Amino acid sequence: MELSHKTRIQDFRTINPDKFKLIVNGREGLSAEETLRLGSYNALLKSSMPEEFKYYKVEEESFESSHDAFREALPRGFAWEVLAVHSGPPVITFKFRHWGYFEGPFKGHSPTGEMVQFYGVGILKVDELMRAEEVEIYYDPAELFAPLLKAPLISGPNTEQQQQGTASSTSPQKCPFQN
Repeated sequence: MELSHKTRIQDFRTINPDKFKLIVNGREGLSAEETLRLGSYNALLKSSMPEEFKYYKVEEESFESSHDAFREALPRGFAWEVLAVHSGPPVITFKFRHWGYFEGPFKGHSPTGEMVQFYGVGILKVDELMRAEEVEIYYDPAELFAPLLKAPLISGPNTEQQQQGTASSTSPQKCPFQN
């Protein structure tokens, strides 16, 4: 929650800012400052896939734009739920679920109203004050993006006409929600 709602590392209470590292799906770890600069969504969605296969491009998103995109798509929130804790401190392993309802557009795709969810495993190393020093998250990003991208693209009122090369300022506009 602090990564999404606080703007200064020195205001965080749940991490050790000097030792914090976020590791996602085995990639190189990000420091507290790097994670905050990128934003939690971008830090979790960073990918080493070739550019032409990326369905979400962290490099083109800011902290704000990434949060805006997911808040718009999941207006009731995107809950992070711990389902099971397998070991206690100082190394805590857990299973989680991240979920919400796709009720707003996402990157030009129409909302479906369906639940969007993915499951993962985390390993959290904490200090004696129970502040996170290292967080490792493992999950399949396709579980998140498949339901968001399977919906049809939202088309503007002149999309069909423009594709046919016959768009005109006097042409009647069609309702974008009708097929």
